[in-house]
Amino acid sequence: MGWWFLALMLVLVPWHTRNLSLWLWVLMSCFPEVNPCLLCFGPPIQRARLCHEITGAFADELRHKKCIEAIVEASKPLASVTVASGQREELREIVMDAMYSLEERWGKKSLNKSLQEAVSTIWKKLSQLEKVPACVPPCGFQQAARVFQCATCRFMDCQFALDCPVQDLWTYTDETIVLRCNVPFHIPPGVPITWMFAPNLRTQDMALFKEVKGNPEKPFSLTIEEPAPGTVACRLGEPTKPIIRKFFYLNVSEGSVEEEKGLQTLFSTVLNWDDETPTHIPYLGLALGFGSMAFILLLMASWQCLSVHQMRRRRGHQGTQEDSRPLDSV
Repeated sequence: MGWWFLALMLVLVPWHTRNLSLWLWVLMSCFPEVNPCLLCFGPPIQRARLCHEITGAFADELRHKKCIEAIVEASKPLASVTVASGQREELREIVMDAMYSLEERWGKKSLNKSLQEAVSTIWKKLSQLEKVPACVPPCGFQQAARVFQCATCRFMDCQFALDCPVQDLWTYTDETIVLRCNVPFHIPPGVPITWMFAPNLRTQDMALFKEVKGNPEKPFSLTIEEPAPGTVACRLGEPTKPIIRKFFYLNVSEGSVEEEKGLQTLFSTVLNWDDETPTHIPYLGLALGFGSMAFILLLMASWQCLSVHQMRRRRGHQGTQEDSRPLDSV
């Protein structure tokens, strides 16, 4: 807010005594050294009256100006104060009580000392207020985490979108799945829940969804038998004032879930066997190796023995034939 704003106010706001508080607010807002937290709980004219009561001086006198400057300087640390949205009135009472206590301390202590004690009292009372819940990413309107900022005199919400990122789910045509619309932050009781479906699309465009019937007894969950490809959405809150929208994209395969379970069981069996018998595998292989070698050697020995036996029989048969030939043939 700069000088252009002051020029605009000169045009829009006519000078009049009844507009004095407005003009004081405008002038203080144009200077960055003025802490905006002072503007949260009353116009500047209220602090001017307070300094007049304390010092007995008017606004154009040095003592009055020093009083205003001291109050502004002492309240600068309050710019970091944030409280729950429902605690704004408590904050206002704490600050105003501290300001009014300055009048009681006037004449007994110096202004700076009284201001230090007043600010210390403010911090002490603020520490007794209930802590504000933190914003939980990544999405949703979180009413419980809404805060009032003393630096801006405004309410601030979590800077998250209402729509959550699409969550991918893989399933089969014959599988029953259960979707849940739970959120990690507090929601008011009795919030309406609506389930919707957009077939064959991965989308967050609410115009493409059609409402589906949920279970009244378990509204936060949706059971789907024989799922089809598409995006399922759940909305917490009224259509005009949603709290959060969650999206689930169903990647549906044509296979059977029973086949998948069978493969998983077989795979698990193999893994379990491998885990249970790792130390026996080397000895088993060694035994099989020696057994194979012994079997081969036995076959070779048997084959050699058989060959020698056949050779001897062949020689013996030839000798018999020679002995039986006629003498005249010799």
